[in-house]
Amino acid sequence: MSNQPSLPSARGPRTFLRALLWSLPLHVLVSIAVVGGAAAYYSSTVSSHGIWAAVGSWSLTALCVVGALVGGAVAGVLSAAQRTVERLEFTLRDWLHALPAMQSASTSAGRSLATARQEYEAMVDRCVTQTAGRLRLPRWLERLIRATLQGVVVDRFITSCTDRGLTLVAPQEFRNWLLAEGVSLGFMPVQDQLAWWRSLILGVLGLMVVIVLTLALLTH
Repeated sequence: MSNQPSLPSARGPRTFLRALLWSLPLHVLVSIAVVGGAAAYYSSTVSSHGIWAAVGSWSLTALCVVGALVGGAVAGVLSAAQRTVERLEFTLRDWLHALPAMQSASTSAGRSLATARQEYEAMVDRCVTQTAGRLRLPRWLERLIRATLQGVVVDRFITSCTDRGLTLVAPQEFRNWLLAEGVSLGFMPVQDQLAWWRSLILGVLGLMVVIVLTLALLTH
């Protein structure tokens, strides 16, 4: 698979930075508004209980605002990463659709599984590198995607070939398997991991709101 096509340039995907500029302020503002608003309400309920109660309540409000700022920022980054991974998956699918037309007659012969593994790992590495450069992915997200695709997609394909008793693999077979299930299989763990961490952070922020409102009701 030496004659690989370039990634399609039409309908250039949104970069990670552009997704971040939309997602980060939204998550931060909503987090501060909800968590900070609950903390401010609690402070207003105990402000008449003395100077020390007021100082403590407003200190708690400041801590909640800082926590909301940090949590909202991290959740915004994870949301932007999740959206960018979705666009990366779509871009790779377009690239795979263009791949057969670029194959020459000399590349249609079957390869041994060991040779196929090396070539397909190199192909996945090249795909991720080229697409990550276009999307301007951060290094941590690029490493996560690269490790997942190489560790899941190529291994699963080679295993499926072994289970079917194949000793030679044609390039078209790998391409067809990727379009059928391989791409989704490779990106699913990345999407699930990003979504899990984002949900965890939002859950912690929600728990902060519940605790503060409970304190406000108890002291009302």
